[in-house]
Amino acid sequence: MSRIKTLFPVYFFSLLVGVPYLSAQNRPTIYVGLVSVTPTNVPILSAVDGGYFEKYGLDVKPLVMSGSSTALAAMLSGEMSFITIAGSGVINAHLAGRDAVMIAGTVNYAPYELVVAKNIKKIEDLKGHKLGIARFGGSADFLARWGLEKHGLAPGKDVVILQTGGNPERLAAVSQGAIQATLLEQSFAYRAKKEGLHTLIDYSTIGLDYQHSGIGTTESFIEKHRELTTNFLKALIEGIHRMKGDRAFALKVIERHLRISDPETLKIAYDYNVPTVPDVPYVNLKGIKFLLGNRSKRFFEENRGRSFLKRRAPTLIRESAPRASCPRVAVIAY
Repeated sequence: MSRIKTLFPVYFFSLLVGVPYLSAQNRPTIYVGLVSVTPTNVPILSAVDGGYFEKYGLDVKPLVMSGSSTALAAMLSGEMSFITIAGSGVINAHLAGRDAVMIAGTVNYAPYELVVAKNIKKIEDLKGHKLGIARFGGSADFLARWGLEKHGLAPGKDVVILQTGGNPERLAAVSQGAIQATLLEQSFAYRAKKEGLHTLIDYSTIGLDYQHSGIGTTESFIEKHRELTTNFLKALIEGIHRMKGDRAFALKVIERHLRISDPETLKIAYDYNVPTVPDVPYVNLKGIKFLLGNRSKRFFEENRGRSFLKRRAPTLIRESAPRASCPRVAVIAY
């Protein structure tokens, strides 16, 4: 069996050598697709607002995309150099034969809670009811199905799963009775509980190894623009260090980009999202392995009989030996 394609390379280089400032007209313009407006994007936005991309000679422009599928398509077409993407999204794309890799992990746990209507007391009560997620194939979809199956419920059969929009739309749908359950990111789950809804599963506290989201690109882009990718990650790391060490700066970033003015909501968005970002955002390899094992099994069942499956059956994930320019690399072997 031959090993092909590096699936999750994580290029973190020495930060000892600085990069001189370049004039604005000499900086390459880099478009970064943000899947949604959420506090999980604060690392990228901090690097932008702090001027760290400029420091490393990059003119980075973050653009909000209408969902993960749109962002992924834009990345694969070359319209976006980098995107924020769920670990499950990268795996889905890779299993389908697309050139998608994750180069950094910014949310390396599952920041979701299963929030239910007031009349739902235990997960088994969801049988015959509706559960809302953002998009099929996304992180909320994956975790919802995993949680239901762990409690003996068949997703799609015992519990209807519907695409009902982003966190605000899903919260509104539960509150209004259109659906009886949903997965919400923690800051939205906090608001839900203030409205009288309650949580049945807090995925962040059950010891689940999980790669929620990170920075995605294509392997072909890295091969053509290795130095640019290196500088992008250096700037990202410095942005992370600034936001974690300067609370006032991080709060301003959240307030500006997420348009949050309520002090309590601003505090919750900070408390749930900033301290948990890793200082050096390695991809969570155990989390990727967990996702890959569960997603690939379902993928093969859904695509039984297709000829390309034999060529793309993943057997293991491993960390390669350190390299001079790439000290940590996750490789998938076939």
